[in-house]
Amino acid sequence: MLVADKRLSADYSDSYVRINERNGHVQLKTGNEQQLQRSKEQHGQTNSFSKFPLNSGDGQRKILLDCGGNIASTVELFRETYPGGRDFIIHSFEIDSRLAPYFNPFPNHHLHCPVGVAAKDGSMTAFTEAAWSPTRAKNNGKDMQWGGGTLFVSQDEAQNTDTGGKRLLNVRPTIPVVDLSLWIQNHTTKEDYVILKLDVEGAEYDILKKMLADGTFEWIDKYYGEFHHAQPVEGWTVEEKHQLANVQLKEHGQNMLDWQGESRNYADFVQMHPVRVPLKSPGIPGGVYDNCGKTTKIALAFAVGMNAKRARKVVNTISAYRQHLPVTLFIYGDYAELFPEDVKQWKTKFNIGIREDGSYPNDHFSKLPANWVRESLVSAEVRLQELGIQPEYYLPVQLTKTVINEAQKRGFRLVSPTYEFPPKTGMTLEDGNYYKYRDVERIPKALRIIYESLITQSHGGFLIFDTDIPDTRMNIVFLLDYLVENSGYKLVSIANCVESSLESKHAVEEKAPEPVLL
Repeated sequence: MLVADKRLSADYSDSYVRINERNGHVQLKTGNEQQLQRSKEQHGQTNSFSKFPLNSGDGQRKILLDCGGNIASTVELFRETYPGGRDFIIHSFEIDSRLAPYFNPFPNHHLHCPVGVAAKDGSMTAFTEAAWSPTRAKNNGKDMQWGGGTLFVSQDEAQNTDTGGKRLLNVRPTIPVVDLSLWIQNHTTKEDYVILKLDVEGAEYDILKKMLADGTFEWIDKYYGEFHHAQPVEGWTVEEKHQLANVQLKEHGQNMLDWQGESRNYADFVQMHPVRVPLKSPGIPGGVYDNCGKTTKIALAFAVGMNAKRARKVVNTISAYRQHLPVTLFIYGDYAELFPEDVKQWKTKFNIGIREDGSYPNDHFSKLPANWVRESLVSAEVRLQELGIQPEYYLPVQLTKTVINEAQKRGFRLVSPTYEFPPKTGMTLEDGNYYKYRDVERIPKALRIIYESLITQSHGGFLIFDTDIPDTRMNIVFLLDYLVENSGYKLVSIANCVESSLESKHAVEEKAPEPVLL
């Protein structure tokens, strides 16, 4: 059912909120019929309108007010990493209508666009960017596409209607703005749990001043944001801005926490995500384990890919094997989110380990900055925690210093395959040596590749199969029969393998001679 909202304020009477029929997504549009029709044609969506619900008093709701939505970076970071973030109703206010499509993927989300937040209802000029082009000048001396815009500019920028000044803000529509303080009081209750994120390029000073005067912080449980002291704002000196930020807010018991969606960080990120891996788990945080020591132990595991159909075939085949085996399934966070019932069922039979939030092409994950890696790991961990699983062991797509450091901060023990199928080194699977053969011929070829890897290493370790490879299902029962009956290896859990690795390491260290000091 498509619903939307016509503002009750007279100054806002020609503006509407559009809610996407598929996911509850809302976008504010002006009431002009021609503009509405253009919006329909551009976005391929149908609009109908009714009053937006005011605060209902039906118990506590969890609400995030995302003021300065930009390209939905806050919405994505919040949904992916914030504890319970998927349960929040999110309202995003964004002044640049070009950015509206970025919000469409997110459910339970209300986008007000193009709408600014201010200290009073009305309309203002929005200063935004034009479309990118290869001949575009630099923004403030840098080659960047800022996105969004501002309601406040310098005198030089205001007068430069051709290029838009140093920030290239030459697209200047008149848009509706809402009294954020009043909006909060009208649309939330003091019983709701409300998080305010305010990053609005200078508009925060008037807004915060009015919120303090109105007592609106009584409706706010947590305040994230950013101050823009260098941003020219009519009616405010730099000293007055600092006074508001550093004195007046604190006098009212308010403390702004920094939020940087584009750099995947918020001030209390670490506090919101304490390490939950038990200290007693075998291994040490950040330790990389690639063998079971000098033993004849094999820890069998499966890297569950995003092909759910193939993953189910493999796991269901293992589940039906004639004896229970200590198998670990390493699962992406996205898989847990998209197919939670699979994971709930699997955790009753198998140990669950963690992969990243999702798959990455080639070696791109190894190139990501630390905060991006952290977001990926936390997102995956939160998805598994939502299913009652606390992973302890992590199978990284690549091992880098950044990956190891971020895994250590989460308390994860890292597993590096001793043997894997398909092999990534040595005898890789090619058409000439493998794929050109029939199934009945490929099976012994695959088993021989694994056998030769085992005897080459001459000790136990982690044997890991990729479920996205169709031949994993075909080979698995024959492999299990070999391992159980003829290999001479003992199948153990990941934890047992790590313990053996540590014991072997300690034994070597105890036997090592004392260094001779020269």
